[in-house]
Amino acid sequence: MTTIKDVAREAGVSVSTVSRVLAHHPDVSAATASRVQQVIDRWQFSVNRNAQHLKQSATMTILVAVKGRHNLLFAAMLEHVQAAVTATGHTVVTQYLDEDANEVAEAERLVTEIKPRGVVFLGADADHVATNAVRIGEQCPAVVLTNSVASAGRSAVSSVTTDDRVAAQLATEHLLGRGHRRIGVVGGDIDASTISLHRHEGVLAALKAAGVEFDCDRQYVGTRYSLRCGYEAAIDLTTRLPDLTAIYAMSDIMALGAMRGLYEQGLTVPDDISLIGHDGIELASYVVPKLVTIEQPQETMARRGVEVLMRHIEGDLDPVEEFVPVRIVAGESVRDIRFGSTSSD
Repeated sequence: MTTIKDVAREAGVSVSTVSRVLAHHPDVSAATASRVQQVIDRWQFSVNRNAQHLKQSATMTILVAVKGRHNLLFAAMLEHVQAAVTATGHTVVTQYLDEDANEVAEAERLVTEIKPRGVVFLGADADHVATNAVRIGEQCPAVVLTNSVASAGRSAVSSVTTDDRVAAQLATEHLLGRGHRRIGVVGGDIDASTISLHRHEGVLAALKAAGVEFDCDRQYVGTRYSLRCGYEAAIDLTTRLPDLTAIYAMSDIMALGAMRGLYEQGLTVPDDISLIGHDGIELASYVVPKLVTIEQPQETMARRGVEVLMRHIEGDLDPVEEFVPVRIVAGESVRDIRFGSTSSD
């Protein structure tokens, strides 16, 4: 008895592509659909429609695994991912994971239960994914957004992100260019988070190029990406470093928490302490003072990530590691201490 796998093998496509041809789905190219249909006609292949319906209800799903429950960047990106996925005729199942969870193990469990056609990771740890890229790709195509995954071979695991080292270097150079030399940094645990590690490396690269020393034990606070932790980190930094003039927070949420912490220390932004964030979330433009931040292009990453995932689902298993550029969003939270003015560039 001919199976759908036989048809897929003969036509040189994936099983999911054959399924979409049978369902007359519009996301299959005319050339591919014609080739598959020729094999179907030649073998007089037909399917059990009841079984096909059940199969489609399970496999027309894209799983989105979101690491961290309080990340406004991921919340905004999730909307863009949902819109891009819906446009392909798929539905989205979203699963929130703890910031310290092993997202690979969780995703593998969910793939077994849900049987999605693909997985989008928001905030996955690059080391977790890269170590298991081949196994994940064999189980289900996946794309990691906001972190880079360089995987070897035809693993069907890709990444679309910004270069965290370059972005953090840009943020630090922005402060250095305005006369700041005593800079504190608030970020994640550099031993557990590759994003935090890469941003930390970007900070060090900028400071080294400028000939500015950095005492990591005193000038860096590694914590969780949350308002509360940003708040506490700012108090910690200003208490131990009374000559501090600026803080770079590795997320806007941390920066907003830090702004409140500075206020409760009797310090104002930017007159006493300059502050720059990272992510470019919408809220950063509506606080007073408006936060200077490094913007990650949320919609671009989401759209490109879904495009790459669909390509994997179609049968192109070659992994992609794609970087999109960042930019500084103007604000009012950085003071140019060379001239005593406030940055708005």
